[in-house]
Amino acid sequence: MSEDEFYGQLLKMSDYNLDTADGWQAGAPNADVPPLLAEEEGRLRLLGSDLRPVHDYGAVGPVDCPIAYDPVRGLAFRYVCASGYKRGDFSQLRAFSVDRGESYLLKELSLNQWGLWFLEWIDSKEREPGQLFGLLAIDRPAEDQIVIEHRLFSYKLGEAHLRLRPLSRDAYKPLALSRRRRELVFAGAEGIYLLSLRGERKLTLPADADAGTQGAFHGQGAAFCPEGAARVVIGGDGLHLWDLERNVLQRLTRNGRHPVWSPNGKGIWYRESSADLHYYDFAEDVTRQIIGLPNQRHPEFWHARPVCLSNCGRYLATSLTEKVLRGVSQKGSATGQRERVYRHNHRLLVLDLESKTYWSREGFANHLCWA
Repeated sequence: MSEDEFYGQLLKMSDYNLDTADGWQAGAPNADVPPLLAEEEGRLRLLGSDLRPVHDYGAVGPVDCPIAYDPVRGLAFRYVCASGYKRGDFSQLRAFSVDRGESYLLKELSLNQWGLWFLEWIDSKEREPGQLFGLLAIDRPAEDQIVIEHRLFSYKLGEAHLRLRPLSRDAYKPLALSRRRRELVFAGAEGIYLLSLRGERKLTLPADADAGTQGAFHGQGAAFCPEGAARVVIGGDGLHLWDLERNVLQRLTRNGRHPVWSPNGKGIWYRESSADLHYYDFAEDVTRQIIGLPNQRHPEFWHARPVCLSNCGRYLATSLTEKVLRGVSQKGSATGQRERVYRHNHRLLVLDLESKTYWSREGFANHLCWA
């Protein structure tokens, strides 16, 4: 897709048909919406209130890494690497200025190191500089094979080196961070782990727990209680509430992945497919679909991502994707059967949770972050 075609698509706004819960409707973009950072088509862009790009920072590479943000300096951070073999190979942590629309190098990494899956900005409580906190993958040769080692790292801007921290050996995928509790949730070989910020395992939810809660061990996202209580919601085949004090699970919903706890602690935003957005209400113990693409005959999770809530709690950003059957391939596969061919249609949208309005445009964001 050319740049002219991409920007032309941005003009097609909220005329798309969406199924919404009672009281919700399409509306005009709110001018008070904060800027939104979005990774689209392998590029990092700063979007305005109407979801049109204000600035394109360029390609960030194929490695899956979220966007971190420092609200004091107005800087976003992400791991960046080469997008293809024709560009010289590199591995970097970079900063992106929201006000100036500039990008600059923070730290050059070795080519056998890359940041992935987890990156957060941690503010300081004692008027000292904050720091980045993330996951570093390191490939190390071992006899006739390559071993990928994961380490937690912290990095203060301007320092010469990353501060590496060991990670519990079997913990492989980060699911959630609690700044208040100074704890992490990881998916591991033996179940779901609660870790300290030093990478030490504090608690294990074993994978051979009650059969009714086996879906939790798929580890499709997690969220700590925002009030600091000892509770975590885990996504998988349904949402499950993990009581950290008793180390027990309670199933909340039959389906659900990528949970995000609402700032007021009253409910959970989550996905039942790439094409919809749901909300679970703790007080009523009910689930509602808030918005979704209609007539989904081929639901899947491949493009489902956790929602991104603004710091004020009023705005929610996410992408919805519908999977549409285009036809059947003319040539058969190795088994002699012709394969079905699908098309994916994407919508990037913002919800105003106060006025119950939304606006959207064509597009898919792999990662989102409010500035």
